[in-house]
Amino acid sequence: MNFGRLFNTIRWLKPSQVIGRPWFALKRKLLTAGNPGKLCKLACELKGQLPLDRQVPFVLSFLNLSRQFVPAEMKWHSREFPAETEKLWLYNLNYFNWLFDGQLDGKPQLQLYLILDWIEKNDSSRSETWEPYVVSRRLCNWVMWLQQQNGSDEPYSDCVHQSVSGQCQRLWFDLEYHLQANHLLENLRALFVTTVFLVEQAGELSADLEYRLEYCAKELIAQIRLQFFADGGHFERSPMYHLEMLEAVESVRQANRRLLQFAPPESSLLKQARILETLCEDRVPLLRDWLAVMTHPDGKIAQFNDATMKAGISRKGRPMNYLLDSSGFFVRRTDDSYFVMSCGDPSPAFQPGHTHCDIMSFEFSLTGLRCIVDTGCGSYQNAQIREECRQTSAHNLPMIEHAEQSDIWAQFRIGKRARVIHRYFDSEHNRFEMEMLDQFGQRYRREVIFADSSIKVRDRMFDRRVTGTFISLLHLAPQVQVVHGNEPGSYSFNIGNCEFRIATSARLRFEGYVWYPDFGLPVNAEKLILSNHATEAIDYVISWKTS
Repeated sequence: MNFGRLFNTIRWLKPSQVIGRPWFALKRKLLTAGNPGKLCKLACELKGQLPLDRQVPFVLSFLNLSRQFVPAEMKWHSREFPAETEKLWLYNLNYFNWLFDGQLDGKPQLQLYLILDWIEKNDSSRSETWEPYVVSRRLCNWVMWLQQQNGSDEPYSDCVHQSVSGQCQRLWFDLEYHLQANHLLENLRALFVTTVFLVEQAGELSADLEYRLEYCAKELIAQIRLQFFADGGHFERSPMYHLEMLEAVESVRQANRRLLQFAPPESSLLKQARILETLCEDRVPLLRDWLAVMTHPDGKIAQFNDATMKAGISRKGRPMNYLLDSSGFFVRRTDDSYFVMSCGDPSPAFQPGHTHCDIMSFEFSLTGLRCIVDTGCGSYQNAQIREECRQTSAHNLPMIEHAEQSDIWAQFRIGKRARVIHRYFDSEHNRFEMEMLDQFGQRYRREVIFADSSIKVRDRMFDRRVTGTFISLLHLAPQVQVVHGNEPGSYSFNIGNCEFRIATSARLRFEGYVWYPDFGLPVNAEKLILSNHATEAIDYVISWKTS
């Protein structure tokens, strides 16, 4: 075991994370919620009464992988699937998002059958299908489903309602304080939204549920304040997780509006609900503004850190430069181009599991089409793909060949890490500059100078401590085509109706790589490797013409 790596990983943890891990494991082992075994018998009886052909197959697709199921032989657990099945795929199966994503539209009996089947076959609240993050996502979906039933199919809805109550109790025991970050906010959101629903259904507010709601409101206030920077960005610096946490905060806001209708007057619960209301009303527009800035002209988010190409927020506005100083991004948007650069530390320091080695990396679009892209996020479970996507060479930045910015290890760990020491935008000269120290103490400097139809990039390195060639990388989007007949030092490319050129005095070679616009979706593409064996300096210019 590498004790230095282990020390540099755990020294950033909060005490609640250190203490919380064994405490969480103990609670998972000792505590139970309700009597899911008894409820599973009821679910078995009820699903047998449904007018549904249990032998008609159907297909569910997540993470670009489709599987065919037969209702009578439905599977929920990892032991029932091939060993290579991604855990995240199984999580998505148990989230029940597919109740609302169109895959089972027009099949209400099948939807109800599958919910009852899950209740029947998941009788142990300590199993993997009852892990708190999975429970959190499933609860929100089942509550939405119940709200749409409007009292129809009462025996069936009552069974689902009982299961929701039991899962809510299990989640109350299992809040993920040992993990923190998006997991904890998702737990609190689900617990809050579900408890509000349960109170509304019961028609009365018991002392236990009042205490739970007040606790959730206080914790949500604390976590929303903690997890979002002053500029609106989520502190894990992933546009994908920002999108998910924005959705969480919006659902909390909606549930809290309903809570305000029945919270006892002059109660501590009402006081916390009003604070939460003010906080959500203040933060949601800011969170949406941040997401709009981080959305490419194609309507999809930037792929920094763990992020796939999900739909963002498209807004038409005048050309502008944005330095999102708190969350660590610089964005320049013009009539025909979009440039976004990562200029922030691994974040948060106590849980950087979704961080990549991408400080100084950028993405670039022309006329609404991506030209230079991030490698993306292909898998959480496949160790090789996970490392390939997180490592420094997967991004558009300067580096010493084979020397990582930060010490990434396992799937979600970082030991010794890089840090940004300077960033500044000179609006008078349209120039952005930044400096960082990598894990070895080597200092890198990147300067980007913007003109109407060109971008000049100047990369420098100081205080070398690791042997290797100084290089700078550019990952081309798969749609980019190389124009043949280039002169030495100047290379032309086509994408759509646009031509762009990269000019440099550095040596340049092409190399294949795999781009992941989504989990489980590998796309072959090419990257440019610029190198300078004589000195730690590389300059290049990207210029373009649009028709």
